[in-house]
Amino acid sequence: MNWKVLALLPALALATAAPAYSLSNNKSQNMTTATQIAQNPGGTIKKPNAVQKVNAHKNSTANHSTALTVGSRGEKVKTAQNLLKQQGFYTASVNGVFDNKTRSAVMKFQKSKGLRADGIIGRRTLAYLK
Repeated sequence: MNWKVLALLPALALATAAPAYSLSNNKSQNMTTATQIAQNPGGTIKKPNAVQKVNAHKNSTANHSTALTVGSRGEKVKTAQNLLKQQGFYTASVNGVFDNKTRSAVMKFQKSKGLRADGIIGRRTLAYLK
C-alpha cells in the first residue's frame, strides 16, 4: 500500500466516527459508539442509530386540547352555547354537544367580530365571547 493512504487511514476513521459521536446527547452512549467503531474488526463502519427529533409542537397540542370544535362535549361547550345564545347567534337547545348548529353560530359570531371564521372556539374567540 501507498504510505499516503496509510497516513490517511486514522484521519478517515476519525472523520467517520465524529458525526456518530455528535448525534447523541448521552455521553456514555457516545463513548460506547466511538469504542464500537474503533473496535470494529471487519473494517466496515456501522452507522449508529439516529437520535429521534424532539417534538417541536408541544405547545400546539396543549392549545388544541383547550379549543372547542365539532365533536367536543361538556360544560365548556354548554357555557359557549349559553354565551352565543345570549348574544343571539345560537338558537338551538343548549345541550353541551358541539355540533354543526353550534359551529354555524360560532362562525356567525366570528364574522361579526372580525375574527377568522373557522367555527372553532379557541382563546381569541372565547375572549370575545366573554
